[in-house]
Amino acid sequence: MSSEIVQLGQFVLDVSRYELTRSGKPVRMERIPMDLLILLVREGGRLVGREEIIERLWGKDVHFDTDNGINTAIRKIRRALGEDPEKPQYIETVLGKGYRFKVPIEWATGNSDKGPSPNADVSSTPSGIGDAASAQPVLGQRLSTTRNIVLLGLVVCALTPSFVYYSHSLRSKAGDPVVTPAVTNVGEKYTPTLSPDGQHLAFVWNGGAGPHFNLYVKVVGTEESLQLTKQPSLDFNPVWSPDGRYIAFCRILKDATGIYIIPALGGAERRVRNTLWDDQEFDQVFRFGRLSWSRDGKLLAYSDRASRSEAASIFLLSLDSGEVRKLTSAPRARGDFSPEFSPDGQTLAFGRDSQGVQSIYAIPVSGGEEQRLTSDTAQKWGLAWTPDGREIVFANVGWLWKVSRRGGEPEKLQFGQDGFQPSIRGNRLVYVHLKFNNNIWKRGLNSSVSASPPDKFITSTRMETGPQFSPDGSKIAFESTRTGAYEVWLCRSDGSSLMQLTHFNPSVTGTPRWSPDGQQIVFDSRPAGNSDIFVVDVQGGAPRKLTNEPSNEGVPSWSRDGRWIYFASDRTGGWEVWRMPSPGGSAVQVTRHGGFAGFESPDGRFFYYAKGLTIPGLWRISTYGGDEVELISSLEAGYWGYWAVVENGVYYLDTTAKPGIAFFDITTHRITRLFDLENRPARQVPGLAVSPDKRTILYTQWDASDSDIILVENFR
Repeated sequence: MSSEIVQLGQFVLDVSRYELTRSGKPVRMERIPMDLLILLVREGGRLVGREEIIERLWGKDVHFDTDNGINTAIRKIRRALGEDPEKPQYIETVLGKGYRFKVPIEWATGNSDKGPSPNADVSSTPSGIGDAASAQPVLGQRLSTTRNIVLLGLVVCALTPSFVYYSHSLRSKAGDPVVTPAVTNVGEKYTPTLSPDGQHLAFVWNGGAGPHFNLYVKVVGTEESLQLTKQPSLDFNPVWSPDGRYIAFCRILKDATGIYIIPALGGAERRVRNTLWDDQEFDQVFRFGRLSWSRDGKLLAYSDRASRSEAASIFLLSLDSGEVRKLTSAPRARGDFSPEFSPDGQTLAFGRDSQGVQSIYAIPVSGGEEQRLTSDTAQKWGLAWTPDGREIVFANVGWLWKVSRRGGEPEKLQFGQDGFQPSIRGNRLVYVHLKFNNNIWKRGLNSSVSASPPDKFITSTRMETGPQFSPDGSKIAFESTRTGAYEVWLCRSDGSSLMQLTHFNPSVTGTPRWSPDGQQIVFDSRPAGNSDIFVVDVQGGAPRKLTNEPSNEGVPSWSRDGRWIYFASDRTGGWEVWRMPSPGGSAVQVTRHGGFAGFESPDGRFFYYAKGLTIPGLWRISTYGGDEVELISSLEAGYWGYWAVVENGVYYLDTTAKPGIAFFDITTHRITRLFDLENRPARQVPGLAVSPDKRTILYTQWDASDSDIILVENFR
C-alpha cells in the first residue's frame, strides 16, 4: 500500500507510520494532536471549522470539553513544530471559525504495508474513541449471565435501551476512564447510587412520563431493573446500607412523608423518620439530594427543617435509638443539602444554598467548626467523596469537577457535561446527564378572555426564562443559559437580533426588569456569593452594583415613575420587599409580613407581590402605605414569577387543574381561564410577561424533560 509522506520544512510527517520526525529524529506527539495535524495537512489549506474537527476526531456525541480539547491539541502541535502562535508559520487561526494549514502541501508516495489512503477519514487512524456498539459483545455476555441471577425469584421490568445520545464511549488507553450509558429508558431518572461493591445501581424513575417517581435497582451492565416501590409518591435519593442488604430512601407523599428503609431485593418498607419535605421542594430535591448512610451503618445524615419557618439543616439520625442530632445551622433564607459521609466516617461534606448558588462545606461528624471548601458562586447539584477521602467530586454549572478535601481551586473533569448527582464506589462513578430544555412561547391576546394558538418563540437547547417587554414593546429582556450559565439577553420583539447583555459567568444572573424610559435594566447576580442588585445600560457596558449588604437582595423592579427600585431582601431574617432610590442609596422596608417578587400597578397606586419561594398567593399593598390584601390565593407556591399586572387585572399561572393561563379582573374579581399550557412550567423561575399593548403574552415551559444515568469505569 502506498504511504503518505509530506515535507514540512525541517519536519517530515509520515501518516502511514503515524510519525512526525525532525531531521530524522522522532518528535513525540500525543494521539489527538497528531490526528488534528493529519486532518489539517490533508485538507491542504482549506479552513476546517471547529464543529468539523469535533466530528472527525471524536464523533458527534461526546461527554467532555471538546473546545478545550481542540485548544490544547493546537497548542501541542505548535509546540512540537516550534511555532510562535503570534506569528504562525504552519497553522492559521481564523477567530471563531477554525484552523487552516498555511504552507503548500506536497505529498511524496512510497511503499508501505500499512496506513490509510490519502482520502481516508482521520477517525480511521489509531483512536481511543470507541462507540457504544463496539462494547456490545462484552455487554451481551454480562447481560446473559446477570439475567439468570436476577430472574431467580425476582420479578423484573424489561427496559428499552437507547444509545441515541451516547453513540460514543470515552475511551483511550487501557486503564483510562470509559464512559458509557447505564440507564437510558425513556423518562426522568435521578439520584443514582452504587452499592458498596459497585456491582448494583439504585435510582428513581418516573416510568416514562408519569408524575410519580419510584425506586429501582439493577445489576450494572444489564438492562433489567427491579422496581422496589410502587406508591403514587415522589421517592428519591436512595442510599445503600454498608452491607448492601438494605436501601434507605426519601419519600414525599401526603401524610406519609419521610425516610424509609427497604430490602435491596424488595420487601416490606418501613418509615424510620418523619420529615417536613413537601412536593413544592421536589425541584430542589432532585438537584441537591437529602440522604447519606454512615460507613458503620449506625447513622443516616439527612437534610430537613426543624420547623417550616426555618432553613434546611443537616441532621443525624441514629438507627439504633432513633435519636436525632442537628449538625448544621444554615442562615435563614438559605439551606444545607447533599450530606455525604467521608469514607472514614469522620467528616460530613454538604452543600449550602444561597439564592441559587451553592458552596461546599465540611464539618466533623462529632460537631465543630464548618470549613468552606469552594469559594466560587455557581450552582452545585450533588457531591461525592473519592474512595481515598482526599477529594470531593461535585456538579457545577453543567459539568463535573473535583476539589481537595482541604479546599482550594476546583479541577474540571474530562467528562460529565450536563452532569449532576455523582456517586462513587471503588473505580466506578455514576452521574445523571440532564436533557432539559425550557423555552419562551408566545400567544396573541385577542382580548382579556381569549388567545391565539401558541408559537414557540425564543428557543435553544438550554434554559430560556424570565421574559420582560420593554416599555415601548419593541424589545424583550430574558434569562438564558445558552452560554453555560444564567445571563441576561436582549432581542427584538420578533425574536431577532439576540444580544448578550451580561457576562458574569459562572454566577447566576437574572430577573431583568426595564426602567420606565427603556434605557436601563435592573437585575440580580451573585458574583460574590450572595445576591445583589445591579443596573446596566441596554446599549451594554459595565453593570453598576446598587447593593452591598451581606444579605441576599434579588428580583428587582422599577417604580412606574422611575424614582425607586423595589427588591426582595432577607436582611431581616426572612424575605421582605424593600425599595431604594433608583441611583442607589438607603433602602426602606415596604412589606412586613413576607414579600418577594413584585411590580407596581401601571398607575403606580399599588404594589403587587408574591410572598416567597414556597408561599402561595398574590398580594397587593398601596404604595402610600396601609394593610396588605390577598388577591389570588390559587397562585401556586414556587410560581412567584408567573404573573403580570395590567391596568384592569392580572394574568397568572393557574394550576388548579391542568397548568394554564388565567385572567383575574381587578374590578369584579372574576377569574377567566384563557388557555392550557402545552407542557409543564418550571418552578422557581420567572415565566410570564404581557406586552404594553396587551396584544401578546409570553410564557415559559419545559419542552424537553429527560435524563439518563451515565457510568464511568476506571475512575480515579
